Amino acid sequence: MTAALPRRVMAALALVAVSATTALAQTTTQDLKRMSLEDLTAIEVSTVSRTPEPTNSVPAAVFVITQEDIRRSGATTLPEVLRLAPGIQVARIDASRYAIGMRGFADRLARSMLVMMDGRAVYSPLFAGTYWEVQDTLLPDVERIEIIRGPGGTLWGANAVNGIINIITKSAADTEGLLVTADLGSDPRGLVGVRFGGAAGANGKLRAYLKAFQRDAELHSDSLDYDAWHMVQGGFRGDWSFAGARTLTIQGDAYGVGLGQKVTLFTETPPYSETSVRTSPLSGANVLARWSGPGGRHGRFQLQTYYQRTSRDEIPVAEARDTFDLDFQHRRRLLTRHDIVWGAGYRFTDGRIRAVAPSQFFPDDRADSLYSAFVQDDVAIVSDRLRAIVGFKVEHNAYSGVEFQPSGRLAWTLNPRHTFVWSATRAVRTPSRVETDYTTGSVANPAVPTFVRLLPNDAFESEKVTAYEMGYRLRPAGALYVTLSAFFNDLDDTLSTELLTSFVEPAPARLILPVTFANGLHGNSHGLEVTSDVRPAPWWRLTANYSYLRIQMTRNPGSTDVQERRYEGQSPRHQVQLQSSLDLPGRLELDWRLRYVSELSSAVDAYATSNVRLSWPLTAGLAVSVVGQDLHAPHHLEWPASGGVTVQVRRSGYVGLTWRR
Repeated sequence: MTAALPRRVMAALALVAVSATTALAQTTTQDLKRMSLEDLTAIEVSTVSRTPEPTNSVPAAVFVITQEDIRRSGATTLPEVLRLAPGIQVARIDASRYAIGMRGFADRLARSMLVMMDGRAVYSPLFAGTYWEVQDTLLPDVERIEIIRGPGGTLWGANAVNGIINIITKSAADTEGLLVTADLGSDPRGLVGVRFGGAAGANGKLRAYLKAFQRDAELHSDSLDYDAWHMVQGGFRGDWSFAGARTLTIQGDAYGVGLGQKVTLFTETPPYSETSVRTSPLSGANVLARWSGPGGRHGRFQLQTYYQRTSRDEIPVAEARDTFDLDFQHRRRLLTRHDIVWGAGYRFTDGRIRAVAPSQFFPDDRADSLYSAFVQDDVAIVSDRLRAIVGFKVEHNAYSGVEFQPSGRLAWTLNPRHTFVWSATRAVRTPSRVETDYTTGSVANPAVPTFVRLLPNDAFESEKVTAYEMGYRLRPAGALYVTLSAFFNDLDDTLSTELLTSFVEPAPARLILPVTFANGLHGNSHGLEVTSDVRPAPWWRLTANYSYLRIQMTRNPGSTDVQERRYEGQSPRHQVQLQSSLDLPGRLELDWRLRYVSELSSAVDAYATSNVRLSWPLTAGLAVSVVGQDLHAPHHLEWPASGGVTVQVRRSGYVGLTWRR
C-alpha cells in the first residue's frame, strides 16, 4: 500500500495540481475556453431523440460533459467525471466501487439508470444495474458524455427510469497520430495510456489504444485493506465514409481486472461465518458495428449490432454472460412539420451462474430474449418557436411480459434568450434475476441461532414511475447562461424487502427469518436543479450547479417492508458544485473545483472538498500537470458502513505527463 504523501507535498498540491492532458498546438479539437456560449449551447446531442439536435433546443433536462470538461477536471475514472453533472450523486464505496444515482436511488448498481457506451448498453440483468469498476476507456478519446435526467424509456427501453448516461467516443478521424499519457501519485498509483491513429484505406480512419492502471486500497476502519484495484484494457475503432453519405463504424474493447474483494461466507453451523480477502478476476470483450445512410426521400436509417461477453469470478456469485443486440432505426421528415423516428430491436442474453452455498440462482443457466419497437413524432407547431414530441415504446421481456412506455414533451422558445420545456413520461424498471431467482442467507444472531434467508419471488412486477418536469433556460446577459429544472416523480410498485412469517428448522434447531423482494412501496421524489455558466473574461470561465432532492416512500397496505426509509436516507438533500477555470500567461491552466454534499441520513456526515489542477506545456508536444484531489481533509466518508466497517476516501494527488505527436 502506498504511503501517504508528505504534508509539505500535499500543501503544495493544495495550491498547484496536475492533469493528464493539456491543449497543445497540434490538437484539432477547439478549446472550450475559446468556445463562446453560443457554441456550447449549440453542441449537438442525440440521446433525447436518437437524432442530433442542439442542446439549447432539447425538450429535456440534458447536460453535456465535453472532452475539455473531462481534461480540466483532472478526473481519471468515468465515475469521477460524472461528478461534474447536476442531479447525479457519486459516492465512493471503496477504492473500486461506486454508488451512483440520478435524482436519487443511488446504490452499488443503480438499478433505475441506463448507461451506454457509444450506444451499447452496459446494464447487467443479473443484479440490475451497472458495474462501474469495469466501465472504462482512454479518457482523451471521449468526445462527450450526454446525461439525460429523467425517464428515457420511450426511445431506449426499460430501466431508463431516472435517467440515461451515454458515453460517446470520438471518431477515428479526430484521433490521428500518437498519444502517450502517464500519471503517477497516490491515486492513481500508476496509470499509462497509449493510442495511435491513422488511415485505413482511401476512405477510412482507424485507431487503437491500450490502457493500464493500479489503485491502492482506501482507509478501512478495521485495517483490512482489501480493495486494491488494477486493470488492463485495449481496443480499436474504425470509421469509413462511402458514396451517398453512407458511413460504417466498427469498434471493440477487451479488458482484464483484478478487484480486491472481502468475502464473508455464511453457514448454518458454527462458527456461522468466515471472512477472507481475495482478488477476483473480471474480464470482458465486445465488438460493435454501425451502418448508416440515406433511407428514402428525406430519410436516414441506422443499423447497429453488438456482441459482448463478460465474466465475473467472484464469491459467492460468479457469472459468465453473453449478449447479442440488434437495433434498427429510421428517421423521415413528413409534410415539413413532422420528423418521425421509428425503430425495432432484439436482444438475446445468456447468463451462467456458479454460486457458493447458501447463495443460489435457480436455474443456474438462463437465456432471455427482449423484443422492442418504438415510434416518435417531433412536430413543429410553430416553426422555430413551439415544438411537441410524442411517442411510445412497447417491449416484451421474459419477466413481466409486455411493457408500454409513452412520453410527451413540449418546448416553447419565447425568443433566443428564453426557452420553456415541459414533459410527462412513463418508464419501468423490469425485474431481474436477483428478485425472481435468487436465494441467499446470513446469520442474524449466532447465540440463538437465528438466520435471515432471502427467498425468490417469481411474481415480482416492474417498478413504475410517472414523471412530470418543467424547465427554463435563459440567457440574461451575453456572458451568462442559466438552466432550471423542476421535477415530480410518482413512484409505484417500488422494490421492498418483505419480512415473512418466521419458522424453526430442526436438526440442529435454528430460527429462520425469511424475507423476499416485492413491490410493497409507493411514493414520490421531487426536486430542483440549477446550472449556470458565466464568462467574466475570455480567459476565465465559472460554472456552478445546485441540486435539491426529496424522496418520500410509504408502505402499501399489508406490506411488512423493513427498509422503507433506506431510499430517503441514501440520497443527499443538497448538492453544490463550483468550478473556476483560468487560462494564465505562459499557457498555464489553473482549475479549482469545490463540491458540497449534504448528509446521508445519520450514517454519513455532510462534507465539502476541493480538487485543484495546474497544467503547463514543456514543449510543443509535451505537457505536464499536477492534480490534488479531496484536499479539505486527510480522509472523509462518502457511503454508509458495511458490516460495521467504514471505508473513507483519502486525500490524494498525482503528477501527469502527456505527449502528442
